[in-house]
Amino acid sequence: MIKEIKSIPLADFLSRLGHEPAARRGTRLWYKSPLRQEHTPSFKVETTLNCWYDFGIGKGGNIIDLAAEIYRSTDLRHLMRCIADSCPVPSVQTVASSYPQRHSAPSMKQVEVVPLEHRALVAYLQERGIPAHIAKTNCKEAHYSFNGKSYFAVAFENISSGWELRNKYFKGCRGRKDISYLPWARDGPSTECAVFEGFIDYLSALTLGIISGADAIILNSVVNINKAVPYLKDYTAINCYLDNDTAGQTALAELTAVYGSTVIDHSTMYANYNDLNDWLRKEVLRY
Repeated sequence: MIKEIKSIPLADFLSRLGHEPAARRGTRLWYKSPLRQEHTPSFKVETTLNCWYDFGIGKGGNIIDLAAEIYRSTDLRHLMRCIADSCPVPSVQTVASSYPQRHSAPSMKQVEVVPLEHRALVAYLQERGIPAHIAKTNCKEAHYSFNGKSYFAVAFENISSGWELRNKYFKGCRGRKDISYLPWARDGPSTECAVFEGFIDYLSALTLGIISGADAIILNSVVNINKAVPYLKDYTAINCYLDNDTAGQTALAELTAVYGSTVIDHSTMYANYNDLNDWLRKEVLRY
């Protein structure tokens, strides 16, 4: 049973939890750590060995070791049930279901999405440089239970009715991972579209007032770049505000390969910073 649990691909397990790789280099996948907040991916999965290593905390191991960090538990049976509930394996699932009911499934329960009003969430976005009125106009808040405990997070919807979830301590997704597409649609169809990696950068652009009149696509992960391509075919300008890292530049190159000079790289605006929000917080708002 343990052997079967360990055979579950780490990439599949992470995907079920809402984490997708930011970059692929041969047999290695690089993620923004699921164990902490970070801007530059430093969490590595070696697919041939099916092992992981988080350079930020100096820890690594197999899927059980990762589950122990995510679910903050050393109870092997509980961890195996959590993994089996996320990535069902028939023989594992049968045994896992026989565990005592006190070991609850790790999936989000009782999810409720309401208008963004919670002071802690509004304050979190304000710390990221996003004014309350922009936050409340463009985001919701989600309340949910996880392993029997109640949580709440800023929620941003994608085109598959999934929700990107963020708070000061957590980054994840509820439902299917997909892009978000936001037509401006105030004075008729727009001829321009702005492309962002995450919704915090989109909110940052609204704060800066740099995309007025343009439609917007938020990738919610650079691995979704191919999903965005069909939406961009009719625009005369595709303004990219992607991260200043390998993953962001790879996504830019993929769009340029399809749409050529229509794609405009705006990352030079924040060349000395990781992303648009980083520039907003550290450069623009300090004055």
